[in-house]
Amino acid sequence: MDDDLVLNIAPDIGPSKHSTSSKGGRWTERLKAKRVEKRKAKPQSSKQTSDDVRPAKRPRLSGESLPKTKPNDAVEQTVVKRPPTQIISSLFSYNPKIDSPVDSPAPKSFKRPSNAPLNDSSSFSGLGLDQLISSHLTNKMNITTPTAIQRAVIPAVTSSESTARDVFIQSQTGSGKTLSFLLPIIHDLLPLSSLSYIDRTIGTLAIIIAPTRELAKQISDVLEALLQLRLRSEDESPDDQDASAPRLTRWLVSGLLTGGGTRSHEKARLRKGLPIIVATPGRLLDHLQNTSSFNVGKCRWLVLDEADRLMELGFEETITGILQGLDGRRNLALQAVEAGKSMEVGGWDWERRRRTLLCSATIREDVQKLAGKALSNPMMVKATEAEPTKELTETAHTESDKFTPPSQLSQKYVLVPLKLRLVALIALLRNLISQSQARRGTKIIVFLSCTDSVDFHWSLLGGASMGSENNEPADETNSEDGDSEPESQPIHDQVDVKSPLLPDISIFRLHGSLPTPTRLASLRGFAGSNKSTVSSSAVLLCTSVASRGLDLPLVRAVVQYDLPTEGGATEYVHRVGRTARAGKGGEAWSIVSPSETEWVKWVEGKMRGDNASDNENHNISLSSVSVESVLRDGFGGKGSEYEGRATEVQLSFERWVLRKKDNASLARKAYLSHMRAYATHPTSEKHIFHVRHLHLGHLAKSFALRDAPKAVSSGAPSHKDKPPQKKSKSKPKSEESSPSKKRSKREWEADHTGDAEQRMQKVVRAQGRLSKKGGIMMTSGVSEFQIAGGAALEALVGARS
Repeated sequence: MDDDLVLNIAPDIGPSKHSTSSKGGRWTERLKAKRVEKRKAKPQSSKQTSDDVRPAKRPRLSGESLPKTKPNDAVEQTVVKRPPTQIISSLFSYNPKIDSPVDSPAPKSFKRPSNAPLNDSSSFSGLGLDQLISSHLTNKMNITTPTAIQRAVIPAVTSSESTARDVFIQSQTGSGKTLSFLLPIIHDLLPLSSLSYIDRTIGTLAIIIAPTRELAKQISDVLEALLQLRLRSEDESPDDQDASAPRLTRWLVSGLLTGGGTRSHEKARLRKGLPIIVATPGRLLDHLQNTSSFNVGKCRWLVLDEADRLMELGFEETITGILQGLDGRRNLALQAVEAGKSMEVGGWDWERRRRTLLCSATIREDVQKLAGKALSNPMMVKATEAEPTKELTETAHTESDKFTPPSQLSQKYVLVPLKLRLVALIALLRNLISQSQARRGTKIIVFLSCTDSVDFHWSLLGGASMGSENNEPADETNSEDGDSEPESQPIHDQVDVKSPLLPDISIFRLHGSLPTPTRLASLRGFAGSNKSTVSSSAVLLCTSVASRGLDLPLVRAVVQYDLPTEGGATEYVHRVGRTARAGKGGEAWSIVSPSETEWVKWVEGKMRGDNASDNENHNISLSSVSVESVLRDGFGGKGSEYEGRATEVQLSFERWVLRKKDNASLARKAYLSHMRAYATHPTSEKHIFHVRHLHLGHLAKSFALRDAPKAVSSGAPSHKDKPPQKKSKSKPKSEESSPSKKRSKREWEADHTGDAEQRMQKVVRAQGRLSKKGGIMMTSGVSEFQIAGGAALEALVGARS
């Protein structure tokens, strides 16, 4: 009892051995003494004796007896030999059993390519085009024969009988649709070059609208190449030219209006005059509303390219505003002429109405709605029709929504467990590149689900190396010193990177959140615009922004690392359509997870059509290739030696992620963004794509993460790591935000960036899944990106960990 009193009154006196073993006094006093002893012993654990406190348990090594050492040595020994907290799981264990069929490569067929130029005697001059245009295509652009869609569209648009009708153009991807609407426009405007009063000040006579900046830039490049044509025949010199022949002036100038450009520079060019303009919808509407010098009163042509993509991106209201702006500017110009207030010299055919061409791969309901607004008395033109012109109203309800890829395209898929996704992608790229070593300039496109995933894989390939000495996890102090050369120079501002796993290959990236100069530089570098890169091989990591309309040369293969989340089979066909263009061959590979096996039959049925009767559509199929053969061909070795090499590649990626906090943050952000994108599959595909079907731990392994999904679900720093903040006395306690709300708001702002995410926010807001509080969009209890039902992503991640 006396000892207990001494222990409570004199805290400076250390506990004695007798005090801990004493059993006298009341049990409450003994309990209180033990608590005080425990508090005093906690900050001075290094000064305690082995008799005072019970040592911590540790696993005893085999053949080793625990010697009696000093207390400090015992603590240090326990800390040093403690087993690691991270568990590095094997790539080839605990994977789901895949009953994949035996490798069945597609049989070699000698079908005629469905999008190749015609082999008959038809020529561009025979289609009714001006001789100057035909000779320029043959001599300068090496285009001798038209494709099927060009032979169907050009006569239908240029004939005098159809000048009062708009045109709906439906064609297969890679069939030369761009020239089918550019050539009639130049053919119509070229005779105006003989009029003396025609120059650039006439204003804009033709407008071409494209959904993305990359497609608009590509159309502008083709247009500029066409406008370099000679204004007299090749075999006719100025001295021999007939005096009665009209003298043509060079006034046709093209311009490009896209978001991200300098508006002042664009206004200066519009003030001088741009007869032909290629633009994206948002920037065009901006100039129509805010640029007074934009003269479009005499506009004669309007082209809506990739109309289905325009509707998918939500440009319906923008296009409606453009149509109203063009009509309003025309009415104002006509009123000025009728009132005699116009200062223009020469006459103009105001009776001729503006013609609109709408190009789309499919005739969906939203495309028909746009056609009803933009087209007047339309006719439909298809390359497969014997009679190219048909009434749109007759075919809109009878045509099926199927959209087939080129017949010469080889389509394959690989069933890959989630753990092996990353190494399977590297092996597939290595195999495709090794098969094309004899042909320089091979291009491969890899489609991913979101912008964060593109940035992560691009940085991972550019930063990771196979040497373990450069990829070991470093401390925070060592990783920020910048001693190593690769880490001292960040790669975020670079256009391309190199990877030791893909030797002599330039790796580019492309998505909607990149700055416009970087996007254009990546596109030029991948396509090989300059002579220094035209013969080099390259890989492009991109989102669906590159799936529409881009004509990239020498694309040997398209790899769909992530299957399309929107657009279904149509988006799949658009993606694979980046290869096998203009009659050339190509390969399309799809990485399919074990839970997504039904997608193969589903997409085959969509491409064949429900009531397909022709034999060609019945032959559309995806051949299966086993993941073992992909890994064996990519990493080499005898027997199962490829497993060890694939493991080394995976470990090198994981060491890169652990090397710096920025790398780990990039991997976590890509993982979370991929999960959000996966949750946006439409309801009709939820039986195939659902987050509940995924093993989240294995999926984290494909992002080179060793942590469990529960640990990576919180990308923002924890609340206890932040210094405490003083509460404001001016606000009542009920109005103060709780730490959980502040943390959720910070996570929301960190993970919701980019153009695609902003569009997705608008869709979800329109469906009433979010509420607005204080000007900030807050969650309402479900995942803000899971449009079609289901539990919240964070709850799911915690439940499946």
